[in-house]
Amino acid sequence: MHNKMGFVIATICPLTITPPISLMVFRQSERLRVTLIQLGQVMQQLEETNAKLLEKASRDSMTGLLNREAFFTHVDRVRRQSSGSLLIIDADHFKKINDQHGHYNGDGALTAIAHCISRSIGEQDSIGRIGGEEFAVFLASEHEDEVRAIAEIVRKDVTLIDFRTPENERVPLSVSIGGVIDVSGGAIADHFQTADRRLYEAKRNGRNCVIIKPAMKTAA
Repeated sequence: MHNKMGFVIATICPLTITPPISLMVFRQSERLRVTLIQLGQVMQQLEETNAKLLEKASRDSMTGLLNREAFFTHVDRVRRQSSGSLLIIDADHFKKINDQHGHYNGDGALTAIAHCISRSIGEQDSIGRIGGEEFAVFLASEHEDEVRAIAEIVRKDVTLIDFRTPENERVPLSVSIGGVIDVSGGAIADHFQTADRRLYEAKRNGRNCVIIKPAMKTAA
């Protein structure tokens, strides 16, 4: 009798205990799976938020262009893969615009110039705002005729901007441009200084003009 009872207990008890244990393990596994999915979603959201913050930190708040640091970091990275040329573009008589029409209109003029330059260059080219009224463009070309042609397009397009104050007074806009052709070698800071000197040469020549020359090659 005792042997039969022991057999029944040994047979039935595991059957009555196993289903609740299995159900508990299943529920824990399901909760773990859901938690891992939620954790993955949170991590993705954090990565997207971080990417947006980094992008915002690299942009000029007024024009939306790359800021100075981001532009030169980008150019240094691009130069390792392909050659190109550098333009420095400065808005002419900008202080006069600010003085006569106020900083609000001055900001509007700069934004209009920034958008104009962006439309005038190619998809492979890069643009940044590197100073108050100064912009820089990296052109994905080291061909002198092509670089000069693009710079002239930028210059002419800016003069065609129909910029007006809230009082509907038209404000003429123009830019001076200095450039260096083929900046594949050497330090980008040196090329920037060379382009900047040519920019001021354009200013001395009466503004609203382009001065571009090949990069100076250092002796080996």
